Amino acid sequence: MTSNLMLHIKLNGELTELGKEQTVSEFVNEQDFNGRFVIVINDELMPKSRWQDVVIHDGDRIDIVSPISGG
Repeated sequence: MTSNLMLHIKLNGELTELGKEQTVSEFVNEQDFNGRFVIVINDELMPKSRWQDVVIHDGDRIDIVSPISGG
C-alpha cells in the first residue's frame, strides 16, 4: 500500500503542496525561478552548498528572495 500524502509548505507566504519529500536542490530544479535568488527556510538562510543535503519537510516555510544592492 503506497501513501499519497502531500507535503504542505508555505512558499513566499502562500500555502503550497509538494507531491513528495525532496531536497532543496530537487525543489529548485522543479520550479521556475529566474535570476539570482537566495533561499530562506524557517528563517534560516540556506547556503547553496547545503541544497543537496537539506530535505524539505511538511510545514516548512520557504522564502525565495532576490538579493538587492544598496547602501
